[in-house]
Amino acid sequence: MSDPYIIWAMRRTGGTTLAALLSSLSEHPNVEHEPFNQGRVFGAVTAAWREGRNRRRLRADIAAALEKRPVIKHCYEIMPPELNRTLMEVATELGYRHIVLDRRAESDRILSLELARITGAWGGKDAKRIYGRIAAGEQELAPVEVGSAVAHLHECRRHREALERLLAASRQTPFVVYFEDIYSDPAQGRQRVGRLLAFLGIDPAEHPDYEARLTDALLNRGQNSARILSSVPNISEARTALAEAAAKSPPLFEPS
Repeated sequence: MSDPYIIWAMRRTGGTTLAALLSSLSEHPNVEHEPFNQGRVFGAVTAAWREGRNRRRLRADIAAALEKRPVIKHCYEIMPPELNRTLMEVATELGYRHIVLDRRAESDRILSLELARITGAWGGKDAKRIYGRIAAGEQELAPVEVGSAVAHLHECRRHREALERLLAASRQTPFVVYFEDIYSDPAQGRQRVGRLLAFLGIDPAEHPDYEARLTDALLNRGQNSARILSSVPNISEARTALAEAAAKSPPLFEPS
């Protein structure tokens, strides 16, 4: 039997595609992505913590959420630090493996996130509909709030450092994978996913359509937001400011 896992991801790192692939290959229960977000299956756990700040209840609620050991994709940078800490502890006690998914091109990730905020296109269906209107000149985009975007980039660095401390405190060595290592080069992506499956104890040979699933994930997913960025009025200013900030904040995790 393979191990249950949590994908510790930041938004716009390709986590939805990777999580969908892995969950289709795992025998463990599947829940919706980012289940501790507001309005999702475990959203009440987060709401209860924010309302009462009761650590004992938080631990009990997370233990109940993980009782059947579902596989989880978790965007940790938008969650309360205490929830992340407790999730790490409880999951580790239950035998979960930890995957850290990140993106080397941090300025590109932040721009993708800013584009989602500007357009409201957070998922593939929304992107297809909204991006089409933008490309046709039927919808104009607001400028990026450059100062806020740069501040968020620095804030995300602090979140990464906090996750690194949580992993060290739990004595966990995660499987670290970067967006570019999966999606930029299909051949390298196949090797990286294969190593990740071995880390989780998943045997691709048990899935006759594995190659088709993997090819679909590597080649036919994503929103291709880069094609719309040129429509952002101050895109050059935003790129320059974010590139300068990202240069001072190199990738934190060593790839597995």
